[in-house]
Amino acid sequence: QGGDFIKNDEPQGNQTFCQMNECIPEVVKAMRAAQEETGQGKLFSANITADDPNEMIARAKYILNQMGPMAEDCAFLVDGYVAGGTAVTVARRNFPKQFLHYHRAGHGAVTSPQTQRGYTAFVHTKLSRVIGASGIHTGTMSFGKMEGDASDKNIGFMLQDDVADGPYYRQEWEGMKQTTPIISGGMNALRLPAFFENLGHSNVILTAGGGAFGHKDGPKQGAISCAQGEESWKLWKAGTYGDVSLSDGVVEYAKTHEELKGAFLTFQKDADQIYPGWKEKLGYTGESSVQAASFNWQKKELS
Repeated sequence: QGGDFIKNDEPQGNQTFCQMNECIPEVVKAMRAAQEETGQGKLFSANITADDPNEMIARAKYILNQMGPMAEDCAFLVDGYVAGGTAVTVARRNFPKQFLHYHRAGHGAVTSPQTQRGYTAFVHTKLSRVIGASGIHTGTMSFGKMEGDASDKNIGFMLQDDVADGPYYRQEWEGMKQTTPIISGGMNALRLPAFFENLGHSNVILTAGGGAFGHKDGPKQGAISCAQGEESWKLWKAGTYGDVSLSDGVVEYAKTHEELKGAFLTFQKDADQIYPGWKEKLGYTGESSVQAASFNWQKKELS
């Protein structure tokens, strides 16, 4: 109810413990109820990955049939690295109108600097745009839990701009459709403002399972807190809070927004590292039962 985009997990296909013909009808009911209650559109990304192109097509058709009038609110997730570029092409050519969600799970086997072989994540994401992905996971510049660095920022520009500079060459896309960066892996509302400030914009899709479902007040409030994390950054950027640091601006916003304030109370380890003095500023003296993953935020510039 609080989010805009929800997805199957990348390993979730049509397993015996979560069969598609039982799961998808329940998803349709939940989406319909959420859209009616909020008056807002929702997008569900259904994993159609399979080892047989015909099976992928059959699953996709079944999902669209179940969605009915909400078919345009359905994306197809394909594990592009595991199943290969052919699987992505099968989905794109057979369902040209659907948002095609390229999940890169497993890519680190060839893109990680530790492998000393293969190709970079930068090259991988360029290939995803060439074969027609609507969105692909791009990393979080080490703001989340996954391996990454500042070069992730260049990936976003390469996916979205018509002309972009890579590490060696300039790429002219000649009007080829954009691919949306999808950020995920250890993100929550408290990590987002500094992430957006480093990236320079917030034109991305955020998938934050822990950031939403881990929130002390539940997933709805967790999802809302993430949206508020973005809004707090935008207001700080616009000078709403005067000449203060980004961290102080976010805390100021949280004083009047319970969901974001709840994120401070939930992810206290992140709060302590990113927002010094937040407890005093928010008037909080209690303890939290939830602790987020640790991260060396001293490397990041927050003001």
